[in-house]
Amino acid sequence: MSEKNIAVIGECMIELSQQENSLSRGFGGDTLNTAVYLARQTRQLAVHYVTALGTDTFSSEMLAAWQQEKIQTGLIQRMENKLPGLYVIETDARGERTFYYWRNDAAARFWLEGERADDICQQLVQFDFLYLS
Repeated sequence: MSEKNIAVIGECMIELSQQENSLSRGFGGDTLNTAVYLARQTRQLAVHYVTALGTDTFSSEMLAAWQQEKIQTGLIQRMENKLPGLYVIETDARGERTFYYWRNDAAARFWLEGERADDICQQLVQFDFLYLS
């Protein structure tokens, strides 16, 4: 069976989560989680993540982590003067989680305005599957 290609389109954000009296930093998002699990489950599917990131340290850390997961990153645009979105998870005494978001100016919101947007859209036509959320 030949390898199929899926493009997972979405946003990954910096995640701050409450750990007793401090915050823990990571990153996540539903489309990224989907891409990671798909990449881990099968080698018959090439998983490509489509988004935009900044040129900052946090964005570079995200990119390196995705590459470690064997996610293809060639369709990710890097945008000067933009940053990833941010969210904070607050957990109350009952274990209920509340999410707070800061993403109005996040790089991922502008990926269709980036220099490579037209080229990326042309490439998406060739994929076997597209996933967006």
